[in-house]
Parts: sequence; C-alpha cells; structure tokens
Amino acid sequence: MELLLTLLLLCSLHSGVLSCPDGCQCSEPRVHCSGLPDFPSAVPSSTSTLYLSQCSFDSLKPEDLAGFSDALNIFVIKDSGVREVRPDTFDSTPNVAALAFTGTEIQDLPEALFQNLQKLNSLSLKSSKLSVLRPQWFSPLTNLSQLDLSRNLFTSVPVETFHPLTQVQYISLSANNISHLSVETFKGLSEMRILRLNKNMLQELPLGVFDDLVNLEELSLHDNLITHLHHDLFSKTVRLQKLFLSHNRLTTLPQGIFLNLPLLSQISLYENQLESLVPGLFGPMALQELWLYDNKLSRLEDDTFRNLTQLRLLVLSRNHISHVSGGAFRGLEQLGEVSLHTNLLTTLQAGTFQGLPSLVNISLEHNFISSLPSGFLQGLSHLGQIDLSNNSFPNLPKESLDALGAAEEVLLQQNPWRCDKDIVPLRDWLKLHPSKVNQTLVLCESPLSLSGEMVTAQTDDILIPLSSTEEPVVTSTEKRRKPNTPPTKRTTESPVMKTTPTSEQEEVTSSGQDQNTMVSGDTSIILIVVAVVCTAVIITVIVSCICWRRNKSGKGEIGRGNKNSVL
Repeated sequence: MELLLTLLLLCSLHSGVLSCPDGCQCSEPRVHCSGLPDFPSAVPSSTSTLYLSQCSFDSLKPEDLAGFSDALNIFVIKDSGVREVRPDTFDSTPNVAALAFTGTEIQDLPEALFQNLQKLNSLSLKSSKLSVLRPQWFSPLTNLSQLDLSRNLFTSVPVETFHPLTQVQYISLSANNISHLSVETFKGLSEMRILRLNKNMLQELPLGVFDDLVNLEELSLHDNLITHLHHDLFSKTVRLQKLFLSHNRLTTLPQGIFLNLPLLSQISLYENQLESLVPGLFGPMALQELWLYDNKLSRLEDDTFRNLTQLRLLVLSRNHISHVSGGAFRGLEQLGEVSLHTNLLTTLQAGTFQGLPSLVNISLEHNFISSLPSGFLQGLSHLGQIDLSNNSFPNLPKESLDALGAAEEVLLQQNPWRCDKDIVPLRDWLKLHPSKVNQTLVLCESPLSLSGEMVTAQTDDILIPLSSTEEPVVTSTEKRRKPNTPPTKRTTESPVMKTTPTSEQEEVTSSGQDQNTMVSGDTSIILIVVAVVCTAVIITVIVSCICWRRNKSGKGEIGRGNKNSVL
C-alpha cells in the first residue's frame, strides 16, 4: 500500500513538472511557443528559457513573467507583433543573461527597462523599428559582451551611449541610417573584437574614432557613402584581421593606410571609385584575397602589391585599366589567379607574368588586345587556363602560339579572326593541340564568304589574301563594346563601291536600241545600290540589337554581384 501511494505521488509530481502551456512545446527547462494570440499562461516555474515566435500579442507586462521570474535565464521574442514593453517588466528577473527582441514592432523602450539586469551578457534589439538610441538603456549593463542594434531606424549615436560597456566584444549597428560618428563614440571599448557599421549613411570617419579598439579583429564599413580615409585611421588597430570597405565612394587610398596591419587576411575594396593604387599602399600582411573589381583604376604601376607575399587571388576586373607595368605583380610568388577581364587593355608587357611560379589561371577576356608579346608566359609551369576570348585578335603568329603552349586550356572564342594566309599558324596550332582549345568556337569573322566557319576547317587554297575591295564586317570586339566606349580605329578606310563599265557598254551608240541598253544598265546599277543600302541597314539593326542585349545582360550580372562574373 505504501509503495502504491509513493508511486501515485511521484506521478503527480512528474505531471506537474511537465505541464506545458497550450500552443507551446516544452522540454524542461525550455519552453517554445509559436503563433500565440496572447502571452502564454501557466508557464512552469522552472522555465529558464522562453522562446516566443510569430505571436500576435502587442505588449509585454511585468505580470507576464511573474510565475518564473527567478528561473528565467534566456528570453526571446522573434518575428512578433509586440509594440510595447511596459516599465519594470524585467525588474524581477535578475538572472537573465540573454535577451532578444528581434523582428518586432517596437518603436521605443523605457529608459530604465534593463536597470536590474546586471548579469545580462547578450542583448539583441535587431530588426525592429527603434529610431532613438537611448544611452540610459546600457548604463547598468557593465557585463554585456554582445549587442546587436542592426536593422533599425537610428540616425545618430549619442557620444556616451557605449561608454559603460567596458566588457563588450561585439557591437552591430549595421543597416540603420547613421550619418555621423563622434571621435569618442567607442572610447574605452578595449575588449571589442567585432564592430559592424555597414549599410549606413556614413560619409566620413573622424581620425581617432577606432584608436581605443586595440583588440579589434573585424571591422565592417561596406555599403556606406565614405569618400576618403585618413592615412592614420587604422594605425592603432594592429590586430585587425578582416576589413570590409566595399561599395563606398572612395576615389583614392592614402599611402601607408594599410601599412601597420600585419594580421590582415581579408579586405574588400570592390565597387568604389578608386582611380589609382600607389606603391607602398599595402604593408606586409597575411592577405590571401584582394577584390578590386568595379572601380575606375586605369594603370597598375611597378611594385603596387609587392608586400602581399601570401596573396592567392587578385581580382582587378571591370575597371578602366589600359596599362599594366611589367613589374606590377612583382613579389606575388604565391599568386594562383589573376583576373583582368573587362578592362581597356590593348597590349601586355613582356614581363607582366614573370616571377609568378604559382600562377594557375589568367583572365584577360573582354579587352582590346590584338597581339601578345613574345615569351609573355615564360616560367609559368603550372598554368591551367588563360582566357583571351572577346578581344581584338585578327590572327596569332607562331611565337605567340608557342607561348600559349604553357597553358593546359586556352579560350580564344569571340575574336575577329581574319581567315587569310596569316591565319595559317593558328589553324595549324589548333590542329596540333586539340585538347587545349574548343575548336568549334574559334570561327572566322572575315572575309564574309568564310564568316562563321571554323578556322581549322580552312584549307590552303581558300586562305588567300583578301581583295582590297572586300566589304568589311563588324568585328566581335565592336559588337560587344559598351555604348560609351569609342570604337577601335581602323588602319584603312572602308572602300567605296566602284562600277566598272563592260565592253558592251563601251560600244553603245546613240541609236534607240543602244539607249535601251543604257537604260537597262542604269536600272541594274540602281538595283545594286538599293540592295547595298538595304543590306547596310539590316546589318546596323542586327548589330544594334546585339549590343543592346549584351549591354543589358552585362548590367544584370553586375547588379547581381555574381562572383563568377568578376573572376
């Protein structure tokens, strides 16, 4: 009998412990509720973690937490319709260590809301509708290590806001509308490891604003409106490992700005308006990837990247580069890939890629290169692919082709290959190296009679010098040229169509029969002129459509920021 009573008592206690509010899932001491119209009632007193998502109640009151306030350690409200948190709500929850209101309708919070949360370690107020940042929120939170204020409507940061947070290691202010920071905004935050200020409206950064962040490892400044940086801005952040500056309005970088960042392994500078890179810009650092695409660089001078001895990837595509000095890549012995596509290169220096023993991929497509220097790939024993497609090559001489033999794969399509006697070395080389090139894509563009045919299909009796009166064709380089880019200069003018009189026309007399013959001849000439004009109009329309489609497609790729497109 006693045993039976003991079992009944244990069962009753067990059922009481496992009691769970309607609409919730409980796994002691955690309770997860979703889609509730009201705050859950009868929450077990032992609950240490309460997670509420997609709920529609609009306010949070002190009595909502009364039944489990002593045990509560983690409290989260996510993607819910909460608009108001009443004063004193957390006055009886001294053991809360993590608190989150994310994806709510909250526009403001009581100034003393967190006054009894001295144990709070993590606070997230992201993705709400807060517009005023109140320093009083944080004054009692001396043990806070993580603070997420991202995706709100803040426009400014009062200078004293973060000063009490001497232990904070992570602050995110990203995706707000902040336009200004004081030099003392982050004063005293020596324990900070990660600071995210991206996606704001910052135009400048005051000198000294990061000086107290001596342990900072990651700094996000991308997607702002920053126009310039002081050369000593990062002089005190010597532990910095990741620096994101992309998608700003930087036109230049002062010499030495990255000189004292020996641990930097990641930096983004793409989608700015940089016009030049001065030698001495980068100091010795652990950088392995450098993304500089979508800027306005026009030249690369000697020793620009010399100190980046651990660099593996260098992306310089979609700039305005027309000249690469022979020593621009000097010192990059670990470089495995360089991308220079979609620039304004017309030629290359002989020593551009020398001293790069680890180079595997070279991207040079979408330029205006018409010839290659002798031995320009000398010393590249591991070269996998070189992309020369969509350039201005009419042909390639034997010495250039011998240099290309160093690569395992060569892309040559969409060039204006002129199939005459000068194309013979390329034709023979293609036949000799069928595994290096997709021969079905290497097509004649002129003369018109051979346009669209494979270069390898041409025989010696066909490949004769073009007649001087042969009608020129629009090259593939001109077809894909952007509208604001001037066309390639031609060395010869387009020939004027001439009509040569026949022997019958020379014997025409003034008789009526001869006049009929002359009228017939004039009619033929008119028909020929009309046919030529119609053909020219049709060609113009087709070329315009191709340019429009390619330009539209190109803009789409840039807008999407496709990683492959910049490589």
